[in-house]
Amino acid sequence: MAEMIVQQWRLFMISALYGAVLGVWYDFFRAVRRKISHKDRTVHLEDVIFSLTAAAGLFLLFQICSRGEIRFYVLAGLFAGALLYFFLLSPLVEKGMEFLVGAAVFLLLAASRTLVFPIKFIVNSLLKTLKKLRRTVKIVRNRK
Repeated sequence: MAEMIVQQWRLFMISALYGAVLGVWYDFFRAVRRKISHKDRTVHLEDVIFSLTAAAGLFLLFQICSRGEIRFYVLAGLFAGALLYFFLLSPLVEKGMEFLVGAAVFLLLAASRTLVFPIKFIVNSLLKTLKKLRRTVKIVRNRK
């Protein structure tokens, strides 16, 4: 009997931890929304991605830890973990996520500018050469 209670307590704690992990995952999406402007369709797509990944994780939690049986205390642990996270840790983690997302956006923009510069240079050089060639062809045609 005591072993069964310990297993249930452990499953409750695992589900509370998963609730906190879902909170971090949701804060990531909130940070992305704050740092990158979105259209409504993109926000809806992000919500679908969050929901599907959260549901898949919960399904795996039930399959691995309780052989697919949905237990009330697992759902209560999930809810308790999410509540504790959002009231205690979310403001700090959210600021950190915003910083990380902002840094990632900055680095990606800098990398894209660095990679696009040589391509832009080559294309502009080719366009100038083609314009000169076109002018030369016009002059040659007019002489005939």
